[in-house]
Amino acid sequence: MAIEIRSYNNIAWYSDDFYNVCDFLIRINKINIITPHFLWARWVWQFSPYLNMNNLSRIGIAWDENKIVGLATYEHDIGECYFCVDGDYEYIRSQLLDYAMENISFNGKLKIVLPNNDLIFQQAAVQKGFIPTAQSSSTARIDCVNNHYTLPDNYTIISFDDKRFDAEKYYDAIWKGFDNTRERNEAEKEYIAKSRLFKTPYLDLSLRVLVIAPNGDYASHCGIWHLPGSDYAYVEPVFTLPEYRKMGLGKATVLESVNRCKNRGAKCAYVLSSQQFYYNIGFYPIQNETWWSIK
Repeated sequence: MAIEIRSYNNIAWYSDDFYNVCDFLIRINKINIITPHFLWARWVWQFSPYLNMNNLSRIGIAWDENKIVGLATYEHDIGECYFCVDGDYEYIRSQLLDYAMENISFNGKLKIVLPNNDLIFQQAAVQKGFIPTAQSSSTARIDCVNNHYTLPDNYTIISFDDKRFDAEKYYDAIWKGFDNTRERNEAEKEYIAKSRLFKTPYLDLSLRVLVIAPNGDYASHCGIWHLPGSDYAYVEPVFTLPEYRKMGLGKATVLESVNRCKNRGAKCAYVLSSQQFYYNIGFYPIQNETWWSIK
């Protein structure tokens, strides 16, 4: 059966295509998680603030009549590609690869990421001239059970819906939390201001938490995404300011967010990471992916 792959519309931010892709990712992972490395929340998060809006029309959406059955997308910009396929449409993998090679490459170069257990996709990639590289990524999971943590004296946790929350202070903290040592310049401040972070669809401010140090610093943070009644959550982003590391604050924020999702019905949470930090607090690896490139 011929499947049409059409370009994503060229409308920035939250267009009909944005919601259609989100619904597709929710649907194909509803019964079983088949794309743990690219869940609906990763799609939502990349729109604020990382994805280059100028190349949206390069993204490919595979349609079968009135439903999406496949996706070929970049996360930051063209030159890299991620794939998601409805489990009933495995045969379109080769077609999606052709689309990506034609539309998502940059100066003739393209890197794609494929799960190591997806033999069909790997074989299709080999036939197109791709070879695996030493670059890899991993997805880990934590079970939503009674995950416990402790905080040092006089440290507290608040969520983003707390009246004490200060957005500008958060922006400063996340900048430093990802090891930027210089101050943000005006262009970077303007970019963040336009990123619509707090207008992101499906964002629940009560799930995103901060550890507040005794001096008021936003010492650590965990963002998490969850649909009420859903079996799973998605962790993104997490940071701790350099001067507050090795104190258990990162563990506290992540487990607090996971516990809040548990109270809403989540049975597990996923994170795109193989960092020892996550394994130490209860996550375990469930899928490895390898980056492939054209020979």
